[in-house]
Amino acid sequence: MTTTKTTTTITTTTAGPMRPRRTLLAAGAAALACGVAGRARAQAFPDKPIRLIVPYPAGGGADSWSRIVAGRLEKVIGQPIVFDYRPGGSTTIGAEAAARAPADGHTIHLYDSTAFAYVPNMRRVGYDPIGGFVPLAHLGALPFVLVAHPSVPVKSIPELVAFAKANPGKLNCASAGVGSPHHLIGELFKSRTGITMNHVPYKGAAQYIADLLGGQVDLAVSTIGPAAPHIQTGKLRALGVSTVKRSAALPDVPTIAEQGVEGFDEKPWNVFVAPAGVPAGPLERLRTALRESIADPEVQAALRKAGVEEIGAIPVERVTEAMRADQVKWGEVIRRANITIDG
Repeated sequence: MTTTKTTTTITTTTAGPMRPRRTLLAAGAAALACGVAGRARAQAFPDKPIRLIVPYPAGGGADSWSRIVAGRLEKVIGQPIVFDYRPGGSTTIGAEAAARAPADGHTIHLYDSTAFAYVPNMRRVGYDPIGGFVPLAHLGALPFVLVAHPSVPVKSIPELVAFAKANPGKLNCASAGVGSPHHLIGELFKSRTGITMNHVPYKGAAQYIADLLGGQVDLAVSTIGPAAPHIQTGKLRALGVSTVKRSAALPDVPTIAEQGVEGFDEKPWNVFVAPAGVPAGPLERLRTALRESIADPEVQAALRKAGVEEIGAIPVERVTEAMRADQVKWGEVIRRANITIDG
């Protein structure tokens, strides 16, 4: 009897010579080690202090809001927050510094409407206002207040409009810089009421508040935080708030809208961002830590006292969409009002 033996041959096609089993095992171990090391690095983030770029000088509203959040963020994230003040250029100096920072998660920036919606509609900037950053957390909206030195003989918006029309070009109005929200709100107010005032730009609230208290300027469009203590002591006179709804921080001050400038409702907003390209692990860690910090009841109470409203109202997933919408909206407003920043 003859037995037939059948042999099956399995052919493996490779791009090169077959590597020994020992080599394959070594390569797999190396890849596993790299993966573990990568996860360890992600879990260790942050492994050094976080730099927070603030585009205004110390002592102003942005500094106050940042410090309120940073005090809690340090505890949540386990690292110190180092403040890096980059005032000037209508907040674009700070934005450029943030956009050019290493995208490793160790630099964050308090980004506001000036840098992504206002100035880019008036001149070229040295960064991509939308694509150059990744949003981390929405801080909130910022009602403004029009304040006057007590020597100015007006106590309301109608009185201000009447005085300005009777004395064209006499009043000087301070802001936090050319192209800032303060400036644009003032320009819109002038356009809506038909008055003229001389614009006096500063680098931030600390400077214009000091000169307003000293009588070097007559008026200022200000965020509420830096102005509120002086309003309460009578050193400054609040004429009107920039939103349709009264501010919780200044409930007794009527809005500009309710004093005859119908529909006047301006409330720029701030968002914490990082340079585009931060890896997924650090990005999620920053977002989670900031969300937890901003949601803290004590932080929210302090922010409201400092004049911030609608705290954390925009989910981080919708921040970029909201930034694009604001950029389009303000582009139309700026062109229609013929607002420039050549001053």
